[in-house]
This record gives sequence, C-alpha cells and structure tokens, in this order.
Amino acid sequence: MSDAALDRWATSAVRSALALDPLSELPRTGWLMRGVRPCESIADHSFGVALVAMLLVDGVRASGLEVDGERVLRMAIVHDAPEARTGDVPMPVKSSALDDELARVERSLVEALLGEGALSLWDELEAGRTIESRIVRVADKAHMLLKAFSYERAGRRHLEEFWTNPKTFDGRGLAAADALFSAICGVAGKPRPTVTVG
Repeated sequence: MSDAALDRWATSAVRSALALDPLSELPRTGWLMRGVRPCESIADHSFGVALVAMLLVDGVRASGLEVDGERVLRMAIVHDAPEARTGDVPMPVKSSALDDELARVERSLVEALLGEGALSLWDELEAGRTIESRIVRVADKAHMLLKAFSYERAGRRHLEEFWTNPKTFDGRGLAAADALFSAICGVAGKPRPTVTVG
C-alpha cells in the first residue's frame, strides 16, 4: 500500500470510529421501556454480542463445524452500527412496513459509517444463511438473556417476557447454540420455552 493510500485508509478509519462513538452514549431502548435505569448502551450490547459470539465460535468448532471466527466478530461489531444514527428502535414499535424501511436505511448507514466493505457483512447477516451469520444472530439473543438475568439479579423486575418468547431461543440449527440457551436458562432458574419450527 502506498503512503497516500495508507493515509486515506487511516483518515477513513478515524471517521468510522468517530461516527460509531455515539453508540457508547445511546441506551438500549427496550430496557428503558421496562424501567431499567441506568441501562446498558448500544456499545455495551455490541461488546456483549461480540463476546458471546466469540465463545459460540469455540463451541461450534468443538462440535466439529468449521467457522470463520474473524468474520463472526466483524459481523458482531457491524450488527448495530446503524444505531449510531437511528438509535435503538425497540421491537414493540416495529411493524412490517417499518422493518422494511428500517432495513433500507440501516443498509445505507452501514455504507456511510463503515464504507462499502462492510456491506457484504451486513448483507450476509441480514440473509442469515451462513453459519457465521447464524452465530451472530444467536449471540444477539443470548446476550439479551444474559443481560436480563444480570438485571434481575440486581433486583430489577418485570423482565419475564424475555424468558417466555420461544423465538428468542432459536438455536438456528447449531447444537452449541441450543446448549448455550439451555445453560443460560439453567443458571437463571428459568424454563426454556419450546421452539417450534415453521
């Protein structure tokens, strides 16, 4: 890489890092709606998803499957990047029409915030077909459950709905994910809802 190209890359990297900095100050709206104050930021959640994804990569590999761990971690970092501009839009306010429009806006924000190179990660995650994207989707839900349990241990109440939605516990065909969800429920003392396929 030439010095000029290296300088362009460095300037772009600084812009991306600064563009995502608001994630450290933006709260996860779902927790606020349930009276959890203070609550984790979107950046806190993104770190948690990356951590759980890293651990899941180990479990998936131990079960005999091949996985690109670097791609998983990159996807985990990118998964909520657009929220630096949109904020956290919680599930209760989403509709099909809003989901479609939000997906379009978020995709354009990924490119604006992180550059064209991040679009392949975003598109792969949105499609949810690769083992790497499935790991990140599971990690997103698993981290949410871990955080709910952490808040409950700290005395927060009214978080039961996180433990009763079967869709939350979809292991996406990964034995390690199913084992992780069962372990989370076991530690939290919660029954695991039955996931129905279809």
